[in-house]
Amino acid sequence: MRVFVLKPDAIGDFILATGCLRLLAREIGEENLLLAVRTDVAPLAQSQFPSATVLPITLRTKRRILNITTVNVIHNLPVWARLLATRVDAAICLRSMRAYLHTITFYLPRAKRRIACENLLLANPRVRRPAVERFATRAFHPTLLPYPPAGTLPTDIEANRIVIEALLGRPISSAEALPSLTPSRPLSPQGNWLLAPFSSSKAKDYPAALWAEVLRSTAPLRGDAPLHLAAAPNQSDRLRDFAATLHASGIDNLSILAPRPLEDYIQTIAESALVLTVDTAAAHMACATGTPAVIVSAGQHPGVYAPYSPNARQHWILPPPNHPKKEWRSAIPPALVANHIALATA
Repeated sequence: MRVFVLKPDAIGDFILATGCLRLLAREIGEENLLLAVRTDVAPLAQSQFPSATVLPITLRTKRRILNITTVNVIHNLPVWARLLATRVDAAICLRSMRAYLHTITFYLPRAKRRIACENLLLANPRVRRPAVERFATRAFHPTLLPYPPAGTLPTDIEANRIVIEALLGRPISSAEALPSLTPSRPLSPQGNWLLAPFSSSKAKDYPAALWAEVLRSTAPLRGDAPLHLAAAPNQSDRLRDFAATLHASGIDNLSILAPRPLEDYIQTIAESALVLTVDTAAAHMACATGTPAVIVSAGQHPGVYAPYSPNARQHWILPPPNHPKKEWRSAIPPALVANHIALATA
């Protein structure tokens, strides 16, 4: 069975789907997977599924000169032409918030079956979106599953699980659906702590001064273990300022890691003794490699993308549900983070 998989999401969201994708690869043969992912995610997808066919798709989110939709259409014309000429046994979409370009890409390959969860954007639709969805449903007769309610798994992982379950026609357990990343080389544990302090949004970051307080109180637990700091290439200046704050607060034996390809970053996380981070890709990498971690989360979209832990060694710290969103940091004092570090390193 040859299967087209559309997963046009950011790195962390792609990682959430890796458990289901790995299960599918084992079931039908990795060489029978055709994965359409964002251009920046393509190297990660290819390294994790080397026998699969990976199609990078361009999905810019910021307007430059032309209308953003026009730019994306122009960039994706070669991929769309290839998909139009592609025959598969089934097409599945592992994104439940589908804009027009996602919808078009999903229906391009000629497929005997199409399976996805319902489009959540229809809850607050633009004028044309319901018409486009109705046309696609009548023309292609997809199986559209209800998006799952809150349960044991974060709902986005659960949505992936039920899509794969419908495709394979057999029950899929929650454990089988959990994210799973395979390091590129045999592990050589380094014994260091890794701190990845930045997310894609500053609103989800935990301040350097608070991290410094956490690190001071957990110094006996860290001992002589080096502290490595990591961030994306476009966050290098912020990371240097962050390191300076830690130094000024008396935190020593730390170093800044040079930016590296995603597969090398996964290796670094898997070989660390402990990962400290916020709600970002590093958190999902730690969970997917089974690395002990403490994740300070702003609590945005609780129950959708987190919390989860494959081996109970990843600690997600979220503010209480009724706490004001903009004041989430006050609900997660350094002492609480330090307590979770003690549990994670026990």
